[in-house]
Amino acid sequence: MGEVEVVESGSLDGLTAGWEEYGPRTRIMMLGARADRHALRNHGRTIAIEESAVSVFHRPRTERSEIEAEGLDHTIASFQFVDVAMADLGRWMQPLIGRGWTRAEVQITAANGSTFEDETWACFHHPAIQLPDRIPLSESPASMARKAFVTHPGPILDEASDSEMENLAASMVDEITQSVEDEDIPPTDPEDTEEESESEVQAEPIPMTEDELPPVAEPTPESPLESEMRQVISLLVAGGQEMGDIMEHPEFVEVSERAAAAGVDVWGMFVRLSEES
Repeated sequence: MGEVEVVESGSLDGLTAGWEEYGPRTRIMMLGARADRHALRNHGRTIAIEESAVSVFHRPRTERSEIEAEGLDHTIASFQFVDVAMADLGRWMQPLIGRGWTRAEVQITAANGSTFEDETWACFHHPAIQLPDRIPLSESPASMARKAFVTHPGPILDEASDSEMENLAASMVDEITQSVEDEDIPPTDPEDTEEESESEVQAEPIPMTEDELPPVAEPTPESPLESEMRQVISLLVAGGQEMGDIMEHPEFVEVSERAAAAGVDVWGMFVRLSEES
């Protein structure tokens, strides 16, 4: 229990066939640092999930030039596709969100010479990666047969170490620096840096009159559906429900489906409320 099982060749569709009978599931794309691929493979050992999860990694080859044309440097990114129970999604992503990972949607399209329908994927990406609007791939992520990593439910077996998950940002910055080392960047004198740091510490704030202060942005009012979803979550929490279990609760499922149909970012709002709680 809790181990990450390695399947030499498997796809999301093939390995999870029939699993939806045990509860709703979702699929996400993750863009992490290539250097931290090992840590991401074993991410399941650092969290406690209740249903098995499957992930496959893809290394672009024939579609590399098309991906680069979209503004994404494939040499520094690790392309990972995950099938996870809806109830475990928060548990799976919360440690990475806490380290600055963000969610967006990306269009997966067929690269030249490939044929499959365009797909919209929720993508969680490393803060140092600029996510493009679309990513051309040689195959549909769901049918890619690759070495797969199956995380079984169980207790936490590993702690996220400094050398792995907590250094995601540092490793990505190093790789990005290497990829642009040919650019003409003037060297920085350490003494100048120290002087600048001292001057920053000693700098006095410039007084501003009330008229010079920038206007404070008014918060965007919540829609009725957002307010209803907030109320449902609050009531479930007050009733003893854990945040990780709320996403599969019938009351939340019902209001979240209506909210998603109305264009509400359900997952983003859920994460915000998780942080507030």
